[in-house]
Amino acid sequence: MSNTTGTVPDAGRRQRRRHVLAIQTLAAALLVLAAAVVYSRGASAAPTSASTTDQPLSTAQQQTGMTSGQPFADPPVLDTVTSPNMTITLNAHDTRFAVAGKQVWGQSYNGSFIAPTLHFVPGEHATITLVNNLAVATNLHFHGLHVSPSNDSDDSFLCVAPGSTLQYHLDLPANHPVGTYWYHSHAMGTTCPPDGSGMAGMDMPPSPSASFSPGDVENQIFAGLSGAMVVGDDRALLPPALRDITTHTVDLKDVQLDRSGHIVQNTDTTSIDSNAPTVRLVNGQLLPVLTIKPGETQLWRLANVGADIWYHLQLDGYRFTVIGQDGVPASEVTTDDTLLLPPGKRYDVLVTAGGRTGGTTLRTLAFSNGPDGDSYPDTPLFNVNIAGSTRAQLPTVSGALPTSPPDLSDATIAQHRSVTLSGDDSHGFLINGRQFRMDSSVFSTPAKLNTVEEWTLTNEAGEDHPFHIHTDSFQVMSINGVPQPYIGRQDTIPVPHAVNGVPGKVVIRVPFSDFTGKVMFHCHIAAHEDNGMMSYIDVVD
Repeated sequence: MSNTTGTVPDAGRRQRRRHVLAIQTLAAALLVLAAAVVYSRGASAAPTSASTTDQPLSTAQQQTGMTSGQPFADPPVLDTVTSPNMTITLNAHDTRFAVAGKQVWGQSYNGSFIAPTLHFVPGEHATITLVNNLAVATNLHFHGLHVSPSNDSDDSFLCVAPGSTLQYHLDLPANHPVGTYWYHSHAMGTTCPPDGSGMAGMDMPPSPSASFSPGDVENQIFAGLSGAMVVGDDRALLPPALRDITTHTVDLKDVQLDRSGHIVQNTDTTSIDSNAPTVRLVNGQLLPVLTIKPGETQLWRLANVGADIWYHLQLDGYRFTVIGQDGVPASEVTTDDTLLLPPGKRYDVLVTAGGRTGGTTLRTLAFSNGPDGDSYPDTPLFNVNIAGSTRAQLPTVSGALPTSPPDLSDATIAQHRSVTLSGDDSHGFLINGRQFRMDSSVFSTPAKLNTVEEWTLTNEAGEDHPFHIHTDSFQVMSINGVPQPYIGRQDTIPVPHAVNGVPGKVVIRVPFSDFTGKVMFHCHIAAHEDNGMMSYIDVVD
């Protein structure tokens, strides 16, 4: 069964990005080579990527050597027992791993294409040691967690040089929302000075070399540096009969291979193209088979942990009962035929099998994110086998879940702000007419702690842009002028593309609570490498 995503790109697609990358790469080529020899673990044995003169492999060609139809397997779990003080280690390194049974060159945390799932509990102190055995700089972002954006917590400005180790310390509030999150590299080239010192005033480990190449966040996520996080257990918020149901973590991430068996990367001669043929995988598996009993209800934790592509999910013949979005318990449980997951999006859903044996398929439907964006075909993701003894029907879930946050419709608005998204692959990505600067925000005034702001997100571009805020989730008030019912908060929202010159608009309300510091906001991962659609807001007491 073909699992094709996208079409062969036009010859001029992403040329601006390639030119920028060519300049950066040529300037740093000798330094990267030296760093690779000294710091890389096993990279010297890996063949080089294929030439950009080769046409992208078709999906069928990339799938050659992969095995489909295996039993569904959840991602590996790094911390099987949570505790008030958890310590784990993530080793980032160049890796040859098995992807659906096929040996592939990429990058990993601790050896697998899908990084291990991390489990936290509210009120926990977690120490995560990042060991950088890559040839370039890297760091970590704990996407969606409500923790400090400063110091050695969830600070995306930190830079971990090749050969260095950095300890992250996460203090989760006792009332932290329970649900599904994800973590990934957030390496931003302009935030990594040649001496590896990080931002001024930060206590950073010294660089083991005089200079090195900055990391590319799109490269690193695409190569394998991402995985899911689960905080608490949202089954505890459900009626008692549902608190012991089976759960599955469903990590959605594609792989795009070149002729030498490498995951495609941005270099001076090659470029990731999210519209090119790719292989859609679930937990690193190709079309696995998930088994569920007739009448059984399961909790699926759906997470798009990929770098670029979108998922428009449908479970044929069924509906999703959404109990959480972006890690936040639902303020109004909804039932949906389809779910749209741009990069970074997560849903916690209940799925109940029919009362008879049989089967169905989870698929991503044909979808376009705009005339200047990508077009994806209908693609099956995994098959569901309904078999075994029939289970008794469990109660339905409705209304607000315990611990869900309150409605902000009547909140006092401290400030109104405008965030204008513009540009494309050919002309560059911008927020409020400017590219990202590490030393200044697009806003001239900071946000005040313990206030609520209203932001109007305007998209002038010809493709939908997924918008994400670190640290604090937000409430969507309207989309293209249409008021939205309050169903809960989220941290990622697609901002619709412009139509006939009329920009798409989303109005959100952002509560800034608990933490001061530089809170980042940005659009899709691909914009990071161009220092495009990202900025930050200073939050002060």
